[in-house]
Amino acid sequence: MNKIVFVILQAALQMAGSISLRFIKPNVLALEVSNLSSFEVLLHCEEQYKGEEIYWERNGESISQTGNFITVIIDGLHGGNFTCHRPNRDLLNYTLLLVHPVEFPKGVLIQSSDREFISCTARNYNGQFHCSWKWHQERIQRAVVYFTAIRNSSPINCTLDSDMSGLICIDKDYCQYSEESRSIKLTLFVRNLYRLEEHHRTFLIQDIVKPDKVSITKIQDDVFEWHPPETWSSPCSFFPLSYEVKVVPNNHSCDYTGSRVEKNETNETHYKVKFKKAYTFCVRAQDPLTKKVWGDWSHHHQRKDQHTSEK
Repeated sequence: MNKIVFVILQAALQMAGSISLRFIKPNVLALEVSNLSSFEVLLHCEEQYKGEEIYWERNGESISQTGNFITVIIDGLHGGNFTCHRPNRDLLNYTLLLVHPVEFPKGVLIQSSDREFISCTARNYNGQFHCSWKWHQERIQRAVVYFTAIRNSSPINCTLDSDMSGLICIDKDYCQYSEESRSIKLTLFVRNLYRLEEHHRTFLIQDIVKPDKVSITKIQDDVFEWHPPETWSSPCSFFPLSYEVKVVPNNHSCDYTGSRVEKNETNETHYKVKFKKAYTFCVRAQDPLTKKVWGDWSHHHQRKDQHTSEK
C-alpha cells in the first residue's frame, strides 16, 4: 500500500515558524515542531483515486471532510491515524501522523544513572550486542515506532524484544580478531499516544563488552577458584580477563564499602581469604585491554560452619 502524501500548507509554515515534516518509515510521518501550536496539514489520499468519492476517518472515527484532498488541524501533541475509504468503507490508504516536539525535555523513556536513555552491552566479541531502555511508568500507551543500527553505512540486523524494552543485534561483518575502527550508530523512535521521541546511541563493541558472571568453585577452607564465563570469547590468550576480588562481612552485598573489606585486582583465577569471621566472597570480571565495564558480581557465603555459593 502506498503512503498518503502530506503537504504542509505555505500559510501554516509562515504562521508556525520552525516546523517540518519528516518521513520515519512507510505510512509513518512526524510533524517536527518547536512549540505546541495548532498546525494545518493537507492530506492527500492517493493520486490514483482522483475523482472518486472518498471519506476520511481519524483514529477510527469519521470526520466531516471528504475528497481526495482534505485539510486537518493538528493541535499540540494530538496527531492521529488518518485513513481514507470508499463509501462502502473499503480502506484505500492510511498514514500515522505523529508529533515530535524537538526542543522539549524527553518524557517517554527514562534517563539512566549514566545520563543515557539507551544502555548497550555485549557479552563477548562475537558481534552480538543487546540494547535496552526503560519506559516512563506513566506512559501506558507506548510503542516502538522504528529502530535501526548502522556501521559504516551497512545495516545491522536487530530484533525487538517481546516486551518492547530492548533490541538484540548481530553484526555479521564484525571480526573479533581485528581492530574496531568504526562505531555503531543506533537510532530509536518511540511514542506514547501520538507524541514521538527520538533517541541515539553511538558506540564500539569493545566499549560495551561486559563479561557474564564467573563460576566460583570452593576448593578448601578459605581458598577459592573460579573460571571465566562460558560465554566469553576464546582463546583466553587472545581475550584475557582480569578480576576484582572483594571480601565483605557476612550479610552484606558485594557493593558494600564499609569497614573490614578485603579488596584486590588480579589476573589469577584463585584467591585465599584472610578473614577470620563469617564473610561473603565476591568476584567479577573485566576486559583488561579496554577497562570499560565490569561484569556483575558472583558471590559465595562462608559462614565457617556452613557455606552457600551463588553465581
